[in-house]
Amino acid sequence: MVPIKTNMQKIIFCDTDKNVPSRFGIVKIASQPQTAVQSKSTWKKDEDFETKFCTGAHGYGFLLSADKIRKWFQSLSDRALPALKDSFPRSTFRFQQHDPARNLLVTKDGKELNIDIVPAIVCENIFLVAKQCTSQINLPNEATWRLSLSTSERDFFKEMKRVLPYNSCHLKCLQIIKYLRENDYRLYPSSQFTHGLRSYYLKTALFHLVMKSFPQAWASNCLEQRIREMIDYLIASLGEERIPHIFLGNKQHLKNLQWHLGVPVRFFHHTEANLLEYISKTTMEQARLRLIEIKNNLDGILRQHLH
Repeated sequence: MVPIKTNMQKIIFCDTDKNVPSRFGIVKIASQPQTAVQSKSTWKKDEDFETKFCTGAHGYGFLLSADKIRKWFQSLSDRALPALKDSFPRSTFRFQQHDPARNLLVTKDGKELNIDIVPAIVCENIFLVAKQCTSQINLPNEATWRLSLSTSERDFFKEMKRVLPYNSCHLKCLQIIKYLRENDYRLYPSSQFTHGLRSYYLKTALFHLVMKSFPQAWASNCLEQRIREMIDYLIASLGEERIPHIFLGNKQHLKNLQWHLGVPVRFFHHTEANLLEYISKTTMEQARLRLIEIKNNLDGILRQHLH
């Protein structure tokens, strides 16, 4: 994450403004004389900061534009390439865009390293990243910044390692399900399990299952049971068209301080964030049916992948 400092007045979320979509926030910019000074000293341009990096919204004034910041950051990173090449002449560098990240690919001695560099606004121990909402809303889409709780999610894995039994199967379970998702198109080219569901949904499913089960359920000899349970969870979630975010709007966390992991309590009181909100019903149904096939023939499908 690359924190961006700006003349921010406040950040607005769905708990105080129903126009802001869940899982997103908007950044209101204070319109004061120092913004013009900042424009010249920080951005090295004579242009007005609000004109270059903000968008107007009736009743809100100037809102920081995720789209404009993303494009500016993309240009800035591209201009850094010559300096990188001069500093590390035995390595090659190139950027590619993986919204909201600018992905830096470093190659040296035939080995490649991928680094995601993400422009972000810091807010109460969480991040707002420059990825805008694409659904129909009552605000300029470009003004919406997606909430990211990646540091708390990382801490969740650390806490799972501490709480679950030694040699727990939780990571193996996630790795196998991810492998099935990433490679299902090889067995079924039109698979919506591969093409329609993100890997992030699988990680979220694991989070929910760990929170509601006893630690001993994740002992190493329970791997097959947990794989099948995770597939069942995904099938049921697709049928309900709902996978709750692990933190945002998840009031279950309010019952157990152990799983707060630095997330401010106000975010658990948000409107429940549904990860499947913007996925088409057809995609969800096709993915659900494919997962039922996988569940009913799990041993055979695993053998096919191993050959």
